[in-house]
Amino acid sequence: MITALAEVTGSGKGFLTVRCQQKTSCGNCASKSHCGTGVVSNALPGKVLDIRVPTNKNVAAGTLIEIGLEERTIVKSAVVVYILPLLFAMGGALLGQFLASLMSAGEGVIILTALLAGVVGGLVARRISQKMEQDAGIAPKLLRILGAPASDIAVINAATEDSD
Repeated sequence: MITALAEVTGSGKGFLTVRCQQKTSCGNCASKSHCGTGVVSNALPGKVLDIRVPTNKNVAAGTLIEIGLEERTIVKSAVVVYILPLLFAMGGALLGQFLASLMSAGEGVIILTALLAGVVGGLVARRISQKMEQDAGIAPKLLRILGAPASDIAVINAATEDSD
């Protein structure tokens, strides 16, 4: 299970609305300061996600919680979003090859049918992903309630030397 810390921003009947920082894998390797992608990811602020987490617990706004998402959910989503349009585009290219040989046309027909089929695959993927969002089995789960944010609990003196 992949976990993340999130802050509760609101609640409703049977769900919590939480906000969390999107994690990126870039910036964790030894060459992050020399890589263009690493430099860009360090320069730009991280993306903030607003997520609805189904739960029957009452949690106050501002509370830190830990949410989790099953790995199979991520794999299923990746297949729908990335692989399905690619398969449609490949099928369109095969259909375009068949049509090009029937019409004695060039590669333009193949490219056009591949692009059109890829767009159709993207629309199908969007429809499937919207249906997947409604499925409670693939929604993030509330793992534990951590409490109020640390900034509200205590203020830490970060001075390296004693004051006079």
